[in-house]
Amino acid sequence: MTHNTTTTLLRCIGLATVAFFSALAPDPATAQRKSGPPAEKKIEELPRRPMDTIATADPKTKVIIYSNNTWEYYHPALDRQLGELAVYRSNWDTTSVFSYRNIELSDLPAVLELKMVDSLGQFCSPVRGKVLSKYGPRKRRSHNGVDVPMKTGEPVQAAFDGKVRYAKYNTGGFGYLVIIRHPNGLETWHAHLSKLNVKVDEYVKTGQVIGYVGATGRAYGPHLHFETRYCDQSFDPEFLFDFERGMLRYQTFALERSYFNIHSRASELLEEDDRDDQEIANTLLAAADDSTVIRAAQPKPVSSGPVYHIVKQGDILGRIAPRYGTTITRICQLNGIDRNSTLRLGQRLRVK
Repeated sequence: MTHNTTTTLLRCIGLATVAFFSALAPDPATAQRKSGPPAEKKIEELPRRPMDTIATADPKTKVIIYSNNTWEYYHPALDRQLGELAVYRSNWDTTSVFSYRNIELSDLPAVLELKMVDSLGQFCSPVRGKVLSKYGPRKRRSHNGVDVPMKTGEPVQAAFDGKVRYAKYNTGGFGYLVIIRHPNGLETWHAHLSKLNVKVDEYVKTGQVIGYVGATGRAYGPHLHFETRYCDQSFDPEFLFDFERGMLRYQTFALERSYFNIHSRASELLEEDDRDDQEIANTLLAAADDSTVIRAAQPKPVSSGPVYHIVKQGDILGRIAPRYGTTITRICQLNGIDRNSTLRLGQRLRVK
């Protein structure tokens, strides 16, 4: 075999080898068709830059649109007002459900006068519905709030203006949980949510949707578990809210230290107050009657004159004031007494 023949043969073998392995290599276009388009990034992986601000029907509320197709409310005035309050600087823990570990129950005063609202527009019921499970002991555990059955996905609203202290999944049984601290120090807890609509350190307005009803955590069906706490101490939310009618019971609420007790139920105390009021009305009616027969009570005429309260067993200023929509300070001014004055049974106090 000549040299030229050998060279030609080797060249042919080389070309054949290249062609063979080229045939085995996948076509780039074919490979892309088989594997499909590149996977899209999740929303949380996309850059989040503010793109635009949109006005709303409320001149004090705006909506910020972000580059990753998300949005959030923005309240410039609320940021300034609430940001200056000391209640949002002291014991502000955004990682734990409890933030007042340095304060004991015995450190709290006997009665706390909580200013709830100045007008009805400053309140919105978180949800509306019948309370299925009330505050109180539950077998071997304490049920520190109320349960209101709802459908999954129904919105949960902020009861008052405030700032979000906690907003994430809680492994202790609450599931998705939002805790809002309000200007008066009250905290409202919203548990078992299916989805969060706020984040930590965000300021929220009354009625703003903060999440959606679900059954996450230790829950046997969709409902809102709702708690009210002051310095981590829980008390019955029904002292403040009528969930079925969507109403706030008091404009100013006298929160007694004795209410921070799992056995202190609002329904029982409210019923007791109603019975006591009826007994007082019957006693006064009998005293005013010159016969031995007690006539049926007549409707009270609307009057702009002074209003009085007759002190009964167990009365304290902190319980009297909210029943008449007034304050302890005002009652003291009208009667020339101070907060520490001892009330006498049968004493006639002017409340308005």
